[in-house]
Amino acid sequence: MVDLGINVIILRVKSSTLGEVWDIPVMGKTLEQWTASALNAPYKTVDAPPIVDLADRLKKTVDSAKPITVVLYCDTPLISQKTVSIAVDKLKEQNASMIKLARGCVFKTDYILSAQSVYAQEPAGGGEFEAVTDCDSLSDVTDIIRKRILHYHASNGIRITDFANTYIDCDVVINKGAVIEPYNFLKGKTIVKSDAHILPGNYIENCIIGRGARIDSSRLYDSLIGAETTVGPFAYIRPNTVIGCSCRIGDYVELKNCVIGDGSKVSHLTYIGDAELGRDCNVGCGVVFANYDGKNKYKSVVGSRVFIGSNSNIVAPVNIEDCAFIAAGSTITKEVPAHALAIARARQTVKPDWAGNAYAPINTKTPPKSFNLVRYSDGIIDGAASSATNAQPSDDDMPTDENNTENNGR
Repeated sequence: MVDLGINVIILRVKSSTLGEVWDIPVMGKTLEQWTASALNAPYKTVDAPPIVDLADRLKKTVDSAKPITVVLYCDTPLISQKTVSIAVDKLKEQNASMIKLARGCVFKTDYILSAQSVYAQEPAGGGEFEAVTDCDSLSDVTDIIRKRILHYHASNGIRITDFANTYIDCDVVINKGAVIEPYNFLKGKTIVKSDAHILPGNYIENCIIGRGARIDSSRLYDSLIGAETTVGPFAYIRPNTVIGCSCRIGDYVELKNCVIGDGSKVSHLTYIGDAELGRDCNVGCGVVFANYDGKNKYKSVVGSRVFIGSNSNIVAPVNIEDCAFIAAGSTITKEVPAHALAIARARQTVKPDWAGNAYAPINTKTPPKSFNLVRYSDGIIDGAASSATNAQPSDDDMPTDENNTENNGR
């Protein structure tokens, strides 16, 4: 409803429990913005304390060149564009000075300019005019808005498997064919491409998720995930990260301000910050890119088809050229040429029969612990149990014929 001949005014009200109601965020917009979206037009705001004459404030706000003024309240975010349009048409048809809504009014601007007094309405009514006055009503209104968003996406071919436990902000864009499973929060300006699969338990904010990507139980912020890439479970993708296509970012991996080339794998327990990796790299378990010296951050550059062995440290700034191989456990502080093997660790020393082992002294024989195993009828073996109603002795516990004869003779 964009009509340049209409003044739009949103009255800002406060709640004793919620404070400044107009600034409360709900599914990607403030309550004030949700209310204004019913008109889809520029608007102005007026503070509206209770029991205060608003006539002078409205007169200073309206544009006298616009013949109609719509006044709504910031605490009624469910009001629809259709309801406001009907009221405006009714005002024109009846040549009335004012059409009163359950909460809000449509005025002829001349009426406001000549009014002696105008007072705020008390919250009343339900449905579209349900007002946010406390935490309970805020929860109810939030749930209605949330479900409206979900129904919109579902009607456009998005598979949302659980409406009760899915949260998608109003500005999120999801392409047809994507699957959104429960317990997901898609926030901000996130874009999810077609055939992407968002598994349970993600928080994704201001990210682009590529076609066919798979995100599992992870946190992603301000980043780009390429097509057919998998992330998680339990990965942490921090801002300004670009992950290429067909990559694998595994469990407990943290990426920050870095570029991961197509086809590269960072499978588990790794931190990469302020770095650039080429295509088809393999980063082993426990690798750390040390990018901070306590004052400044430094960048590392890794070429394509580089293998970084487990438990290595890459100390920035450093360059590792194409097809280099970093041996496990190395700490790299200097440039590694292409096709080179870099080993940066102490040689292993073995001292047989070492007498300094206080934990397990060489001349001490510690007998292994013994357990009284009880085998239950359901197949479970319990090493701590001593008796049970459904216990069955194991074959080792069964008495021999000799013991039976001896017992029978007692």
